[in-house]
Amino acid sequence: MQRIRTKYDFLAWMLAGVLLASIIPITISGTAFAQSSKVNLNGAGATFPFPLIDTWRVEYQKVNANVNINYQSIGSGGGIRQFTDKTVDFGASDAPLTTSQRSALPAPAVHIPETIGSVVAAYNVIGIPNKGLKLTGPILADIFLGKITKWDDPRIKELNPSLPMPSKDILVVHRSDGSGTTFVWTDYMSKVSDDWKNQVGKGTAVPWPTGIGAPGNEGVANAIRGSAYTIGYIELAYALTTGMQYAFIQNQEGNFIEPSIESTKAAVTASSGALPKGVDSWESVSMTNAPGAESYPIASFSYLLVYKEMSNNPQTSTIEEAKGLAQFIEWAVTDGQQFADELSYVPLPEAVVKLDKETLASLTFKNEPVLPVDAPTNPPPNDQECATGYHKNDAGNCVLNEIQQPEQNRKQFTLSSSLDGSSYTMTGKSDNVTATSFSINPKESVRVQFDHSGDVELSLPKSMIDGITTIKAGNLDVSYQQLGSSPSITTIKFTVPDGTNTVDIQGAMVIPEFPLPLMLMVAAIGAIVGAARMSIFGKKTKL
Repeated sequence: MQRIRTKYDFLAWMLAGVLLASIIPITISGTAFAQSSKVNLNGAGATFPFPLIDTWRVEYQKVNANVNINYQSIGSGGGIRQFTDKTVDFGASDAPLTTSQRSALPAPAVHIPETIGSVVAAYNVIGIPNKGLKLTGPILADIFLGKITKWDDPRIKELNPSLPMPSKDILVVHRSDGSGTTFVWTDYMSKVSDDWKNQVGKGTAVPWPTGIGAPGNEGVANAIRGSAYTIGYIELAYALTTGMQYAFIQNQEGNFIEPSIESTKAAVTASSGALPKGVDSWESVSMTNAPGAESYPIASFSYLLVYKEMSNNPQTSTIEEAKGLAQFIEWAVTDGQQFADELSYVPLPEAVVKLDKETLASLTFKNEPVLPVDAPTNPPPNDQECATGYHKNDAGNCVLNEIQQPEQNRKQFTLSSSLDGSSYTMTGKSDNVTATSFSINPKESVRVQFDHSGDVELSLPKSMIDGITTIKAGNLDVSYQQLGSSPSITTIKFTVPDGTNTVDIQGAMVIPEFPLPLMLMVAAIGAIVGAARMSIFGKKTKL
């Protein structure tokens, strides 16, 4: 009898173990707090925005640790090819798709401007150790056509009378791969030189009349740095991070302009006009040779490419992956723009951010919207407030808030805290206040410690706290303003009161102390074991 009882006990526990093994994955995948449900997103394309995309990759892990971004900077041509072949979730290109490229796509796709940058003429000339060599568009075109072959050519010396131009051959370095940077460079050349336009033209790959090729912005930069008397074109961020010298180029107004964030912004402002919808053709969009006294003449958007019906791409095979990609891009074109300045890219203007959000709102997965539409574009009645992230202009219309760029005199801080093996990160900025630490009181509040009182902005991940309802300093209610809300982050502004350095932020959802799915799992296991033992008891009674 004892052996029979032992046998049935063993079977009961074995049954419970099998069912437990089947319940655990379902429970874990169903809870938003589990760390094992990962979304891996793969992209490929332009090297032009790589420093910024790579920064986004790292920073987004602090926002949503369950989304991993893998981006290969193989050049715009390669990115368009892989996107067309549907071997990546998204592509990236500095050149908008041409009519033939759009026709070759297996399904309609959208352009999403992600950033704005500039292309520079970088050089390595012994005896000219500083930036600022003056060049014009026609002279650059003739250098790359092979018509100007010496550094002491009279046309170059005339523009630079104080520089000791050497009588050395000019070695041209260009891209060897299909490249959006090449498209921007040759688009500019085609506007300033009829000979270039007629003999070479513009494109991501062109028949170069002279020079040597190197892959990627990195390859061209390395070739220029490694060989004397060279000249080539690279993205401004690469020139700055590698300490290379670059030319000041004459613009339409006759001024020699240093490439910088300010001069690129001036070109963007001068070129601003009606932009097409994300799903329409962007082939005619160009910011090169922009008018304006302060405009740098070689500036461009860089684009992300995504299929409008995301299920058309087998790489994005689930709604979770579709949402993960759309939410990452929404973060990149909004909160992620704060990283542009420090990498020498120009943050997207307000109108472009608004257009990007409309494009993202149009994405579908199996004909269902991927992202919720969270704000109206039409003005509400005068007695109604605008949606989160919008404000009324002088005409009474709801317009998107301007992205707050980091100000030079504002301190920024980043804090992390862990709970039950999961890490959560908040960021903030203030003129005179710094958060020193924070702790999480599950299901109740997030407590933040500050060094002293004053105004502060905090960005809090929604995986930690969502639906913020109240901020308290002891028994005192602290008024606050919600500055913005994305699918992953809430940004608020408030004043830390005098006489305290601690506030408690309460919300509709703060990390549960014991997630409901896990509770259900435990209850289910108990029921299974109990039922099995009752069944065994009945059989033992008969025996």
